[in-house]
Amino acid sequence: MPVLTVFYIKLLINLALTIGIIWTISRSDLFLKWQQENDRLIFTLGFVLFRLIPWIGIFLIINEEPRGDIPFFFYKAEGAKAGGFVYRDFWSYHAPLYAYIISIPVWIWHNARAIVLFMVLMESAILWLTYDTYKSKSPKALQLAAIYYMLPAAFMYILVDGQEEVWFWGAALLIWRYTLKNRSNYEVGIGLLYALTLLTIKVTFIFLLPAMLVMVKKPIKMLLVMAAVGLPAVGFLYWQIGDLFLMPIRHTEQLMTPNLFSVLRPFIEIVFHVDEKKSTLINWIGLLFTVFIPVYMAFKARHRHISEVLPGIFIACFVCMMLFQASAMGAYVIAYLMAVLFEIIDIRKTVHVVVLLALNWLTVVQPFVWVYIKQPAYKSLGMFANASFLFEYGLQILNVLCFLWILRETYRKVVPSQTLATA
Repeated sequence: MPVLTVFYIKLLINLALTIGIIWTISRSDLFLKWQQENDRLIFTLGFVLFRLIPWIGIFLIINEEPRGDIPFFFYKAEGAKAGGFVYRDFWSYHAPLYAYIISIPVWIWHNARAIVLFMVLMESAILWLTYDTYKSKSPKALQLAAIYYMLPAAFMYILVDGQEEVWFWGAALLIWRYTLKNRSNYEVGIGLLYALTLLTIKVTFIFLLPAMLVMVKKPIKMLLVMAAVGLPAVGFLYWQIGDLFLMPIRHTEQLMTPNLFSVLRPFIEIVFHVDEKKSTLINWIGLLFTVFIPVYMAFKARHRHISEVLPGIFIACFVCMMLFQASAMGAYVIAYLMAVLFEIIDIRKTVHVVVLLALNWLTVVQPFVWVYIKQPAYKSLGMFANASFLFEYGLQILNVLCFLWILRETYRKVVPSQTLATA
């Protein structure tokens, strides 16, 4: 099927999903009743209607080939299944255990479609765990779970492209649930969970660590537990493959969109030229802001228990990553989209709903347009004489504004104003 045809179909699906979201928002009383009486049934129906049936239709009936990162994931899964050693026998930009985990469904069905289904099952498991965590304190938890299933970005990037970034929230959720159950002496448990996450998903999860160390009561204890797990793993990798295990870090050198750098680049280029082949410095500068802002928020909220602020700090960390890392791309929104919906979005407020829908539409549309017009790097204002470039640049700006709005609302949630705190 031609790429442009696929995009038009995606737009129609987006429209149908948006209508479904608006209807779901209007039926709060109904979903509250279901949450109290039939939550497992409704959740299962949501999975069947918005994940399982579409997967069957796309990959079994229409027989579409998986897109996005799935072909590369399948290559890694095949290498792991064949007994290869990660980084040495096959390329990987993920943590060392990731390829072996996604090879599990390939043992059952040797097809890339099996990995997509695995991603869908993992996403739904994380969504159920999120719902289970929030349902005791939110009468809208089941309603939010249904809305999530219909969010265009989640539908497209996980069901169609098999993105794994939602696993970040899954890891943070496990850590959060541990702190909810263990109000003190939690450092050993979360240190172990954090270390296992770094070995399982992506090194990008390390961005959250500095803020975590500010939130916990005994940071040294947490670091020692992480070291007890991580250092032997790193030592084993170095013994087997030398410095090849640094492969995931090298993946951050490619400039992507949308982020503050891609939006500001036409103006930056007026002052000095950016060499794309030597862009590591730009990402290091972005890293400072990515780490500093969540750390600052954690410091400002240090009087609160970690269980009260961890979801917000997680969101802030990965929103900042998308804002300040020049290598960040739109698909990374999947990392915190579920958390934003449950933690930040108030579906009773029109502005919140508009931003949520705008972010989802932009996440689907902007990357396609950028690739379709040959991935331009806006190095001068004169490039905007091209209407296609100007349109795509406008999409990037709107995307960045959505990120900034989420960061502001998250800050307000994590660090309440003095007036609210007094009240």
